[in-house]
Amino acid sequence: MKFTIIGTTLLLMSAIVYGSTLIAASYYSQVLGSSGQGWDSRYGIFGTAIREVGTFPITTSFLLLIGGVFILILTTSKEWRLKK
Repeated sequence: MKFTIIGTTLLLMSAIVYGSTLIAASYYSQVLGSSGQGWDSRYGIFGTAIREVGTFPITTSFLLLIGGVFILILTTSKEWRLKK
């Protein structure tokens, strides 16, 4: 049960970090578009904002997601083996 809580917490933290990054990037994309600070035409306004704001948080979010799913899979498979 303890590892299920840890896995679920990691998934929740991943969702919070990812959502916060998207909110910050959307706010920054408005700044990029309106003030004329410049943005990369290959990625567009939002893509440029994601690259500038969210590289580290999105990577952290995906690592938390992978860790949480891995822990939940291990816990679930262990519980299924004990039931047999």
